[in-house]
Amino acid sequence: MVAVAAIAISMQPAQAADTMLVHVKQASIADHAGDCPGGLIGAHFVINQLNPAPASIEVSLADGSSQTVDKWKQSGPVGHYNAYFTGTTVSDATAYVPTTWTGQFNLSNYICGPSTSTSSSSSSSSTQPTS
Repeated sequence: MVAVAAIAISMQPAQAADTMLVHVKQASIADHAGDCPGGLIGAHFVINQLNPAPASIEVSLADGSSQTVDKWKQSGPVGHYNAYFTGTTVSDATAYVPTTWTGQFNLSNYICGPSTSTSSSSSSSSTQPTS
């Protein structure tokens, strides 16, 4: 009985060691840089091939701030996360996933909306056409 309890207790730290920190695919950030020429109010992230997906992710913004973002919903093997902010863009995002995970962590799209800023200047020189 004591041996079973010792094994069960020793398995707890091993479980934590079975995770790894992953970064959002940087190409997905660049791919969406011109999504919201009229202003953006946030970003939508997805982590696929994982059910359940992590309960939260950490999002780093270009203005130097960061935020912990809880999972919005689980849709089959895809976790969805919505980060809300204005006046900046995403520079990175991270999540802890199982070491056996082989999916992708992407910025799916920026969430467009009217900017709350009264300034007419823009930090982005992107003039990509929208389709």
